[in-house]
Amino acid sequence: MANFEWFTKAHRFVYHHSKGWIGANLGAPMVLMYTIGAKSGLSRVVPLQYYPSEPEGILVLASNNGQAKAPSWYHNLKAHPEIDIRVGRQMRRVRAEEVSAEKRAEVWPAIRKQNPAVETYAAKAGRVLPIMLLRTLKVY
Repeated sequence: MANFEWFTKAHRFVYHHSKGWIGANLGAPMVLMYTIGAKSGLSRVVPLQYYPSEPEGILVLASNNGQAKAPSWYHNLKAHPEIDIRVGRQMRRVRAEEVSAEKRAEVWPAIRKQNPAVETYAAKAGRVLPIMLLRTLKVY
């Protein structure tokens, strides 16, 4: 198992079990998404960098670190769009929706500014990287 996989597992564990006290920011804001597997129906916990889009919610980028395929969590959100997320110490119920081309063009510069690596990911992937809005429905 690669080092980043161990780090991701440790981060997910600490962020989840500390109820957001630790792990909400790793040099960039991080969200925990509690998704449901598109095929398996099993619960999955995914730590991911996010981009603020208040008051609507937050944005996440399905870059998969520049892989040709979108990440599994993207397919999970398409199949089961209503999920819980942890943003720091706050839990939210959200509805995931892919942003339109117009909205994408509007938010891409801010995403690129926050994370310049997204340009490299997009070039490497050879695909348009989907941007998902996690629209806040309820704050717990």
